[in-house]
Parts: sequence; structure tokens; C-alpha cells
Amino acid sequence: MKIIKLLPYIFIYIFTISCGQNTAKNNESEIMKNYQYKTDKRTVYGMDLTVPGPYELYINDIVARKDYGTGMHNTFIEINPYVLKSGTYKFTLKLLPMPSELEKGGIQPSTIDFLKVAISSYEKTGTKKQGESYEKIKIYPITKIKEPVPFYEVKGEFSVNLPYELEGWSKGQNLSKIDKAELEKKVVAFYKKLRNSLNTGNYKLFNESGSQRTSETYVFNYTPSEEIAKFEEENNADLKNCKDRMAPIEDYSLKIYGDGKLVMLERNLRTELYGIEKNIVGLNALIRKGKVKGYKEFPTLLYLPEGSNEFVIIRK
Repeated sequence: MKIIKLLPYIFIYIFTISCGQNTAKNNESEIMKNYQYKTDKRTVYGMDLTVPGPYELYINDIVARKDYGTGMHNTFIEINPYVLKSGTYKFTLKLLPMPSELEKGGIQPSTIDFLKVAISSYEKTGTKKQGESYEKIKIYPITKIKEPVPFYEVKGEFSVNLPYELEGWSKGQNLSKIDKAELEKKVVAFYKKLRNSLNTGNYKLFNESGSQRTSETYVFNYTPSEEIAKFEEENNADLKNCKDRMAPIEDYSLKIYGDGKLVMLERNLRTELYGIEKNIVGLNALIRKGKVKGYKEFPTLLYLPEGSNEFVIIRK
């Protein structure tokens, strides 16, 4: 049953990482043709979660998921985007109370009984049989509680063995050492520049600012070089739809992640956005309005390379 449950998440993630990705001045397909993995292994690691309520997941001090929807969440959240090489890393899962629990003092002891946290992996083969390689590597203990709590955290370490090593944000400046007001001013200016460019139908700036992210995504996602051209065509077609539909950069909070090397603007809005009622706290501030209703988020996690004053989009 677990293998069957996992397969939809594998497909969803492959589709999701293609959306909002972009083409650099250089041809990313050439990068993949020349890229040499260390081994033939194509391991995908993930947090294997059953979460009874709203939650936040941080991997390597980077926000990997914020889902404030109520009800039960059964999901596989990939780890590969948030680590750069083989090694041992940390995660934090923060469970938040459902609205019905707030009146009772917080998360109920019975709610914790449904919480399950594990690290799992599978080998990406691009075939229907890749789900057969699914393996649950480590299950983390869940400590019972005797009375309601305002939130509940599960923290742990995990190790990964990857066939690649990426630069990512490793050479980024420590943004926590910059005056926060000054940092926010610069980040907001960069976001507005991206937003205004997309809103005019010109996605060149977005593509160029995210060229490293794009090439690294192809590496950690083990994307076959022959599929890249199709992804780029679809992504550029999607970016063209941003013309005259980008929401203003407003109602945000500055968030610093990655031990001070990563930054983003997250939305604070809690109720309705363009006809869709949803709690979007924590979504990226770069959002496109739907043609009729709804919206699409363009996650943009930034870093500032050493010796540079220009931000770079490094992850979603």
C-alpha cells in the first residue's frame, strides 16, 4: 500500500519542479549532457509524513513546506532540493493546532496519536517499477503528551548519500549580519523588479536570475537531457501568462533561512485571494492572479553570492 501511495507524489513533484522553472542564457540541456554523476545511483530522499493538522517542515533550516490546511496530511516531501551533497542534516516538523483545538487549549493528546514521521527513499528509474525501490530508512519516535500544547515539534537528524555535489547557496553571504531594515529594502526591490518584469510579459530577468537554480534542479532531480527542452518550452509558455496578472508585492514578512544565507518574502494574508478562500500564510510574495479566479505562487528563495550586491534565485 505504501508503494501505491507514494507514486502520485513522485509524479506531482516531477511536474511541480518544472512549473516556474526557467531557461538561462546558456543551454541547460548541454549542462546535463556534460554532467557526470559520481555513481549510477539516482536516490531520491524524502520526509514521509502523516500529519493530523496544519504544519511546517524545515529541512537543513530551510522551509520545505507550510501547509495550514486542516485534516490529515499524508505526504512525501523531497529532501534533495534542500541539501547540496552527501552528509548528515537536521529537520524540524512543527505541528500546529486546528481551529477546533484552539478553544480547547491547543493540540490535544489524542491528535498526537496520528502523527508519523519517517525518512524514506526510492531509486529514480523513470519506469513504473521505480516505486518498488521505495524504502523506509528511519522512523522517528513520537513522544506522547498528557495535556494540550500550543504546538508540537519533532526534531531529528538524517543522512543522505548522493551521487552529486552542488554549490547552491554554500558561497552566499550571511544575511543575518546585514541590518534587517536595509536587507528588507533590497529584497523588496528585487522582488518588485521580478514582478514588474513578468507583468510586462518579459520573463528574461526571471530566467537569468534563476539560471543556477534551473541547472541544479535538473541535477538533483536526475532529469534526462532529452526531456529538458520540453520542460523549458512549457515553462516559458507558462511565464508568458504572467503579463498583466502579477499581484502587487504587499502584505509580506521577510524570512531568513539556511543559517542566514537564504531569504524570501512570505505572504501574511489569511483569508481570500482572487476568489479562492485559503490560508496562504507562508506562500511566496510573488503570485500570479488566475484568469478568472485563483492564483499561482512562484516560489523564489534568494541568496546573495560573496562579493556581489545582486540577489540570485537559488531554490523554490
